Amino acid sequence: ADTEEMFRLLGRNEADIVFTLDNHIYHRDYVLVDEEQLGVHFVAAASSNLCGRRLTMEEIVAEPFLVTEKGMSYRRLLDERLARSSLEIQPVLETGRADLICSLVAENAGVAFLPDYVTAQSVLRGKLVRLKVQDFRVVVWRQLLYRREKWISQPMQAMIDHISRIRLVQR
Repeated sequence: ADTEEMFRLLGRNEADIVFTLDNHIYHRDYVLVDEEQLGVHFVAAASSNLCGRRLTMEEIVAEPFLVTEKGMSYRRLLDERLARSSLEIQPVLETGRADLICSLVAENAGVAFLPDYVTAQSVLRGKLVRLKVQDFRVVVWRQLLYRREKWISQPMQAMIDHISRIRLVQR
């Protein structure tokens, strides 16, 4: 679900906890358990002619895009940022599978806009390259929240602890 839907579910007590990749969220009714600002970049195959160039936003949107579904987290933030400059992308593929997007981009099927944690291994292996785009920045936050008055069950606490441990290992 998108962030708005997740918070609707949380507010109606249909969900216990929310894990988002979106704008920074703060509200006094929620306990912010964990948060981290994430890097997010345009990526292309290491063999792409875009590598090593400083691109304009107009140049990047002219490329074929492989993206997550419209309206979902960092894709929505990308679309909103581009709209402020009267620009938009024309996707050749929309899928919820970031791993598939990475694989196809590595095969030079187009470019993508993905969080760094999704692309890190492919960048390290030299399959993908993070592109430099002038005057373009989108901030994405990973946040774990629950309603302030919510009773924390043992399974819920175990999940909170697990996510916190994962983050410590990744640092």
